[in-house]
Amino acid sequence: MDQFPQKPEDTSAPSEPPQRPEPSRSDDPSTQGQRPIPPSVDPQTIESGESAQAAVADYELKSARTLATVATVAGPISFIIGGVALSTVALVCAIIAFVKIRSVLDDVAPAKQPYARALRQTALMGIGIGAVALVLNGVSVAMMLPVLMEAMQTGDYSAILGDAASSLSPTSPSEDGGNAWG
Repeated sequence: MDQFPQKPEDTSAPSEPPQRPEPSRSDDPSTQGQRPIPPSVDPQTIESGESAQAAVADYELKSARTLATVATVAGPISFIIGGVALSTVALVCAIIAFVKIRSVLDDVAPAKQPYARALRQTALMGIGIGAVALVLNGVSVAMMLPVLMEAMQTGDYSAILGDAASSLSPTSPSEDGGNAWG
């Protein structure tokens, strides 16, 4: 008394799923010195080495465009909020974008050469903006550091906050018994 009906057995020949070619291994001597094919490119659609290089170059250009955009946006924002870390990120992104563009500039299709050159100029502009932002933010931190250290050591924040420091009520350890827990 089976509660579950039996499934009829399939006697036809087992069908195999279509197989994709294996990606090349890095220790294969025939692929030494070549860039890997990005995951968005189907290896079956690539017919020659030139189209593979063009696909990789397009992928690298897209990546470089994103990095250059981040650099040109993050640099000026770091001026507003005064962030050394953000200006460092902008400078690093711009440098990486410039290096990527320079490495694939010769592999790009002739129709995309002007775009790649314009993108290289954008990356150079990002390097300039990021470097200036980093220097100016570093100088401002270096100028403010002694004032911040003195205010933290003395507890007098009027040099930093001005009249707003009077609203802070300093409490001495003797009032609370000297215990952080009350």
